[in-house]
Amino acid sequence: MNPDKEDPPPEPEQRKSLLARLSALVPFGKPETKEELDLEIQELLEEGEDKGLIGAIEEKMINSVLDFRDTLADEIMTPAVDIVSVPLSIPFDELIDRVIDSGFTRLPVYHGNLDQIVGLIHVKDLLKICARQRDQGFHLADHLLPVHIVGENKPIVDLLREFQQKQAHMAIVTDEFGAVRGLLTMEDIIEEIFGEIDDEYDNKEEPVEHLEDGSLLVPAHVGYEVVEEAFSVVLPEGAYESVGGLVIHLLGRLGRTGDTARVGNLLFEVKNATRRRIKSVRVARIEDDRLRDEGIVA
Repeated sequence: MNPDKEDPPPEPEQRKSLLARLSALVPFGKPETKEELDLEIQELLEEGEDKGLIGAIEEKMINSVLDFRDTLADEIMTPAVDIVSVPLSIPFDELIDRVIDSGFTRLPVYHGNLDQIVGLIHVKDLLKICARQRDQGFHLADHLLPVHIVGENKPIVDLLREFQQKQAHMAIVTDEFGAVRGLLTMEDIIEEIFGEIDDEYDNKEEPVEHLEDGSLLVPAHVGYEVVEEAFSVVLPEGAYESVGGLVIHLLGRLGRTGDTARVGNLLFEVKNATRRRIKSVRVARIEDDRLRDEGIVA
């Protein structure tokens, strides 16, 4: 074999970009609105997966990158009601117990109430105190780290840059009046692109949650067969494989949080969605009286 011999040029099909090869599959016209463009991109990706041009993982990552540009802090934050925090006056022993029970490395510290966050406590600082046996006369205020405050409408792409510039890992999300709305970490942002990042201490959640009222809370990427099996129904055939794809098919557009669609006696309600993607769907039988009480169905 001649080492100086150049490899043959790639075939024209190989030289085409992934987007060009995908675009050739579907004869789209020029979209008139941003929503139409988003829907066409989604259909393009699904068609590309069906044709074997991209895999499910690549499709999910492309969707995540598209979402990432428009996602706001309040869309992925941990709500205030679920924040694990500690008061500034907490005794040392109770603080250690709270940190151990939470499993987190950083906890917000408040003075009076959660809207008065004064800083963060890092578990490594507590370990130093324990190792040196200097918990006598402990004052939490002496060990606080600065807290990063952001508005609820902050794009997470901008927040990621701020995290990198300030070497921060956590931010408290507030509304326009300064009230705490939630908490957001660097890990939350990274997971928006790469999916869940589990360590040995993370609890593995079931992909489908069976609610007490008999309904299901389903991640949008789960196959629609899960719904068929749970409710003993046969859903209409279409160019979709997931519950989220089914809802888009029924709505004729990308779903928004609160959107509902019906198939026979089943109600599909979008529980969580970004501007470009449905994240979770609640599925319930329409005969459920609680749905009528909530005003979802007549």
